[in-house]
Amino acid sequence: MKTKQPAKKKRTEKIGFLLIGTLLYSLYISLLLSPNDIGSGGIMGITLIVQELFHTPIGLTQLVLNIPLFLLGFRFLRKRFMFLSGLIVLASSFLIDWIPTQIVPESLNDPLVASIFAGLVSGLAMALIFFGGASTGGLDILGKFFYTRFHNWPLPRIFLMQDLVIYVLVWFVFDLKHVMYALIMSFVRAKALQTVYSFYSASKQCIIICEKADEINDVITKELGRGVTILDARGGYSKRTKKMVYVVVQNNEILKLQEIVSSVESNAFVTFSEIHTVFGNYKEHSYSF
Repeated sequence: MKTKQPAKKKRTEKIGFLLIGTLLYSLYISLLLSPNDIGSGGIMGITLIVQELFHTPIGLTQLVLNIPLFLLGFRFLRKRFMFLSGLIVLASSFLIDWIPTQIVPESLNDPLVASIFAGLVSGLAMALIFFGGASTGGLDILGKFFYTRFHNWPLPRIFLMQDLVIYVLVWFVFDLKHVMYALIMSFVRAKALQTVYSFYSASKQCIIICEKADEINDVITKELGRGVTILDARGGYSKRTKKMVYVVVQNNEILKLQEIVSSVESNAFVTFSEIHTVFGNYKEHSYSF
């Protein structure tokens, strides 16, 4: 019964992430991006180009352009991921065209401020949707495809590289000013994505210099489910022989790890440091992209 409860809670949280993320994504396009004449990368950049040339509805155009990318996704990516992404695209396509009929879009008359806020809102929206196990469709699917093939490429960087290609097209159809503001928005979005990811899921390596290594190991294994490496260590000043416990955890586990160490050996010396990539037998215990 205890194992089912956390799974049910996490599933509920993921549904909440998807609902909030979809709403934020739709608001960002309909109320920030379109009325402030900001260019965009990804499939939305192509959508805005098609709208400019043929005056088509943004939501409907986004839906049509997603079809070939979804065919690629269903072949190479997880079916659950693609199914959820399809629901996100359908819901956002409707909301993008429906929201302006309920809330009149107004220009902020300051493209720089609009670009910054558009980047923040879209970055938060995309992070929530990714945490929920889906995407906003479009080139997100292509980015996810590259991410699964080349896991050492950070996802925000892949999105930025894709955006740069689209910006060349935006430059030809609109003007350089659209591209410059779009670059600002993409940079802010990439930073927002990375910040949200780091807050929840980034991994940290922990080194614990202690005397009760076996006890600490037992509690970490039981309560965190993490593998631990124990090495011999000797104090350079005290010349005393101790143990060094090495473990990799995620940000959401740091507080619990500190409580574990303090409860077993309050005088243990503990350090945390950033790591960028983890390979091997390492499981995600938090939300991930």
